Amino acid sequence: MKAMNYKAWMMTIASILVGAFCMLLVCQISIAMLDQGKVNDYADSIIARADEVVTESMTSIEDIHAYTFTPCSPEDIYQLRYLVFNAHYLHDIGRLKNNALICTAVRGIIDPPIPLPKADIRQADGVRLWSGATGLFDARIQTDIASRYDIAVFTSPSAFQRFTLPVRGYSALLVSPDNGHIYQSFGAIHPDVLTQPSAWYNQYRQQHQCSNTYDVCVYARLNDSGVLALKPSIIAAIVLAGGAIGGGVSMLLFLLIERNSLLCRQLLHAVKKHELYLEYQPIVCMRRMQIIGVESLVRWNNKGKEPISPEIFIPIAEQQGIINEITHQVTDRALAELQAILQKHPAFYVSINLDISDVLDDDFRNYLNAQVDKHGLSRRQIMLEVTERSTAAHAELADKLNALRQEGYRIALDDFGTGYCNLSYLSSLPFDTLKIDKMFTSAIGTGSVNAKIVDLLFNLTTDFNTSVTVEGVETPEQAEYIRQHSPNAAVQGWHFGYPMSAKALQEKYF
Repeated sequence: MKAMNYKAWMMTIASILVGAFCMLLVCQISIAMLDQGKVNDYADSIIARADEVVTESMTSIEDIHAYTFTPCSPEDIYQLRYLVFNAHYLHDIGRLKNNALICTAVRGIIDPPIPLPKADIRQADGVRLWSGATGLFDARIQTDIASRYDIAVFTSPSAFQRFTLPVRGYSALLVSPDNGHIYQSFGAIHPDVLTQPSAWYNQYRQQHQCSNTYDVCVYARLNDSGVLALKPSIIAAIVLAGGAIGGGVSMLLFLLIERNSLLCRQLLHAVKKHELYLEYQPIVCMRRMQIIGVESLVRWNNKGKEPISPEIFIPIAEQQGIINEITHQVTDRALAELQAILQKHPAFYVSINLDISDVLDDDFRNYLNAQVDKHGLSRRQIMLEVTERSTAAHAELADKLNALRQEGYRIALDDFGTGYCNLSYLSSLPFDTLKIDKMFTSAIGTGSVNAKIVDLLFNLTTDFNTSVTVEGVETPEQAEYIRQHSPNAAVQGWHFGYPMSAKALQEKYF
């Protein structure tokens, strides 16, 4: 017990640590996904603005190139001023001669001309670009310039104003596609970001994308994006929540394991002390509305008070390797409790559920023969129900079932349609009765797929020339449907009788 408690504590502590780590991990991934979407939107907006600025610049240059006015004439300067007035992202437009400004829309004729510095970028189509050129008119003025056809356009300082002072943590670089030139820089960002990867575990988010129209790209970044960038109080809350969940799951798992272990021990004790008991559910002939047999159902009240469902303790018995012992006890008790009824009514039968391992065990067949002979019963009064839970040892199973039938026992294929059984079972396994599971019966009258399958199963029993027993009949409507569609069927369910003790069965029906 001490070892178990130590193990439980160690598992709980480990689960708390794993839970805390997993919660931090989930939060990190969630924050990364959320913030990455924000950074992507931020990058999209910068690229969209860059496209608008370049489009307006190039369109203005092409429009001016198409003018027929004499460069820098009053008419030409008037048109330049008109373009500047209507522009959103330009604050001046000028004419060049020998790479020197000779006039602009804002300043008019420039005398002497102001030479432009060497361009930062010269593109194949003749476009020249200057980033942050200073000292042309005033040392305090810094501007971006684009030039083509001896025409220069000056980008307005407000063109990227909304990005110049971004929201806290956001920054970006507007660069050439080869990262060789930085056009604009927004926020506190270092050119090193051009070579930094961005992964979900980083405490920052970064997005790199390029324009589909022009030779311009952006590196957008959000610093302090991650679970470790949160306030210490929030991190502590996340750790506590994760640890609580992990510890809770661990304790629940431990309690389930402990409960299952306790049930195993209690079941072993109950089987050893022969504490399992039987109830019998009537099987009724639909045509005659008369009881023709019963199915023996094993029951267990843990410690004499808490009923445990067979759906719980039968799988445990299979895992613990005591299912065969339970089958022996059920067989012995059923034949003993129903001996008088079976001897008095030769056509009456009792149905006993078998595990596949029982069928494959030759010793069980010998035991069954001995018990039937001991109680002076006919083997035709014993129906052996086999549940189709596995396709294992199919050929051997068929041989063993044939041997049992040759001994005189009847075979029922139980819960047909709910497990591994298919038409190959029906064609290769010997059986006398097909039992239709209650999940199909409950669908009668609903119009569902299972309801349609019921009719197909009725047709199958006719084609295979075998009898059918319908389980789980609980309503008059279900009973009437079966009477109309399979009048020779046998039925069992709450509508015809609840499971009861052998004494209650004797008193009610005999």
